[in-house]
Amino acid sequence: MPTSTPVPYGPSRYQRVLFAALVMTIPALSGELMSPGQQNALVQKYCAVCHTDPAKNGGLSVEHYDAAHANPPLAAMLLSKLQGGAMGAAGLGIPDEATHDAWVAATTAQAERAKDWTVIRTEAPESKAPLLVASIVRDVASRKPALYRLILACNIASRQGEIQLAWSPQPQTNRTFSVSAGGNPGIPDKLEGREEKMGNGSAGTTGLAAATLNVPLPEKTFTITDLFPDATLSRGAILLLVCGMADGSHWR
Repeated sequence: MPTSTPVPYGPSRYQRVLFAALVMTIPALSGELMSPGQQNALVQKYCAVCHTDPAKNGGLSVEHYDAAHANPPLAAMLLSKLQGGAMGAAGLGIPDEATHDAWVAATTAQAERAKDWTVIRTEAPESKAPLLVASIVRDVASRKPALYRLILACNIASRQGEIQLAWSPQPQTNRTFSVSAGGNPGIPDKLEGREEKMGNGSAGTTGLAAATLNVPLPEKTFTITDLFPDATLSRGAILLLVCGMADGSHWR
């Protein structure tokens, strides 16, 4: 089972110099995948400046991304951003073509098992409470190359849980969608634009790329309608015991 051990965000000057050195020395040899350290350096330089735990710009945090411990669903969402024109949004430029292609190839390899459940043990960023997180990725059939990622997170100490849906690459806004758990009537929710702070200090109003699903944990299936035009997202075989606890767990 892959693991993830977050560390406090905010690289020191020494770390930033190290990241830059790693990025500058990435080999562009055909057929050779980047090392985990080189991938992490690129993620920290070009992505983690905006996609932090507090901000989750674009519905994504890569603040603790570690290619040495594969998290295929997270890598698949990152790959979607890399291939969807999101590079450069922070005003920090983009890597050269050879580096970009090598990065995409390495991230593609990281995302290979994204359509299987991945379960990791980690910590809440602020409270350091132990978390168990299960996630899986699926294509949006009518809107390829769009993806969505289902994330089930459980605070083991408090027995509080959360169900989140994230999608990529295009955000959505001013849209009311419906979530139905276990065949029950759908619960409406609305997406509205919000201001996102970029790494260069600028701000802009964009749509949202993630939503917390305010439904009980379903026994078998849930269905989401009207999040994407002409698309219905349906997911069965939910991990009922993702928390490793009895039915008394609380989900929000």
